[in-house]
Amino acid sequence: MQKKLLIDAGNTRVKSALLDAAGHLEPLFNVSYTELESVPLLAPVSAVWLAAVSGGERHQAVTRWLAQHADLAVHQLQSEARAFAVTNAYEQPTHLGVDRWLAMIGAYNEQPKATLIIDAGTAITADWIDAQGVHLGGWIAPGVDLMQQAVINRAPRVFSDPNLAWGKANQLGCTTPEGLANGVVNGFIGLIRQALHVTETELDWFDYRLLFSGGSTPLLPADLKRRGELRTELVLQGLSYYAAAQS
Repeated sequence: MQKKLLIDAGNTRVKSALLDAAGHLEPLFNVSYTELESVPLLAPVSAVWLAAVSGGERHQAVTRWLAQHADLAVHQLQSEARAFAVTNAYEQPTHLGVDRWLAMIGAYNEQPKATLIIDAGTAITADWIDAQGVHLGGWIAPGVDLMQQAVINRAPRVFSDPNLAWGKANQLGCTTPEGLANGVVNGFIGLIRQALHVTETELDWFDYRLLFSGGSTPLLPADLKRRGELRTELVLQGLSYYAAAQS
């Protein structure tokens, strides 16, 4: 039986899953753009649902890969004003990143509850959805790697150490690379703590879900990790609602 192929083409990686007629998601691959070309598509697929946030060469890489696999109908999604019980906060709905939109749809339709979604990838995004499915708005900030690179690019005397993979939470640096690596990680952590402060003080939410995704999530200290759930498949989950709704 043919299945539907769901693709989440992010800023750095391409994730995919298969959706069967019963609505079950089966993870397929999670690769970099340079690895994508050599990935085979072994399962029979009837159509493709695509969420792409990158343009240029990365989008072309996905298009070339799809072209290798017969004439598949490709449904590329954009954010909407309202769909699947979620209402977009943006006056120009398509200006909201489709990955953020689909993550909210995936989260809210799984559990209709006030939710804060933190995605810590190339950029760090935070989105708030209330108990009625209304998106209240969000934040966009540079991701950990972007913060570090921005400092290096603008401050000639600041440099990184290629052997120092990640900074550490709550740690002080005793060299310039350590100071930079630890500084940007703790800047990321500070943003998360501020998001929680806004949630509980400004919005007065206390019974809410906190969902984390993105490659920088492991850098969070244990007390923050314990407060939330790691959900790396939210975009694909949101895509599945669109794919299931169309025969």
